[in-house]
Amino acid sequence: MYIFTEVEYEQLFEEAITTNGKLLINHDGFDEVADWKTDFLTELSHYVKLRPGLELSICEGMQHCEMKSWSIHGEPYPLISKFYVVGNLRTITPKVQDIPNDYVEQVGRNYLFYLPNVDEIHHSLAGDNYLHVIITIDLDVFKAFAKDFEVLPTPLKALINQKSPPRFHHPVGEITPAMFVVLQQILKPPFQGMMKRMYLESRVLELLALQLNQFLDQEQAVRYIPNLRPSDVEKTYHARDIIIRRAENPPSLLELAQLVGFGDRKLRYCFREVFGTTVFGYLHDYRMEQAKMMLASNSKIQVTEVANMVGYSHLGYFAKAFKQKFGISPKDLQFGNKPLE
Repeated sequence: MYIFTEVEYEQLFEEAITTNGKLLINHDGFDEVADWKTDFLTELSHYVKLRPGLELSICEGMQHCEMKSWSIHGEPYPLISKFYVVGNLRTITPKVQDIPNDYVEQVGRNYLFYLPNVDEIHHSLAGDNYLHVIITIDLDVFKAFAKDFEVLPTPLKALINQKSPPRFHHPVGEITPAMFVVLQQILKPPFQGMMKRMYLESRVLELLALQLNQFLDQEQAVRYIPNLRPSDVEKTYHARDIIIRRAENPPSLLELAQLVGFGDRKLRYCFREVFGTTVFGYLHDYRMEQAKMMLASNSKIQVTEVANMVGYSHLGYFAKAFKQKFGISPKDLQFGNKPLE
């Protein structure tokens, strides 16, 4: 294993750019693209300064060797929003109060954190592929969006109102379908130059709004379920997010319980307490709602295609379940022959 200090890692980057890489400053009039390769990793990085205090980073690459690299956070430190489209990352933060000593940020999930005056060690394994979308927002920029912060999650209220706010690292949840759409728009913007910059800023702010809303929903859920510990509620939401992400081919109840750190009996109990239904009752309702949305918005899509997209291989079973749920057949809904009951 190779261990790099922050300075050594920067030197590794500079040497790679000088020898066999590319560094394009103002590539599209405002951004920076770095394409570099070493014996340790290959990476394509894209940095976009959207406005002073608001930046977007897209990092895509592959690890060739196991390595650890130090990251030293000073102060002032910004608020960081991070989305793991591909790959995981293990981070070690020894002897830091209120932050886990060793945690893994996972693919398909999003995170929000504020970690000034922290030394981190990032641990990557050989063969790891990754694609991370990172939003960096200075606290002054964040404060400028509104005067009333009462609707924000608690850690962000402290970030705004206190002179020395506490650190936090929060796993907000799964990347939702709405977030995934915005991430794809960020990764493949349809414009160039100034219009691209405007477009990316709007998508970044939308992504932040979706993340903060998910954070707030999670916090309110924890607050209003007295029979469960906050950690159990968080795991239950994680289970919900997994079945949404894998709705086409969901895990078994036992596999789902193992993924979130529950026994299957406890998962069933917690899920009913939080969502008022069973795991697969929730999945069924989600599939039906997704199917209704697709059919109502596209008169050209085939009902068989919709059934397959939401996890039904048998058209007859899908049509029967749909009519039981909405009181109307998929075809009638699609072509507006009858109103929904």
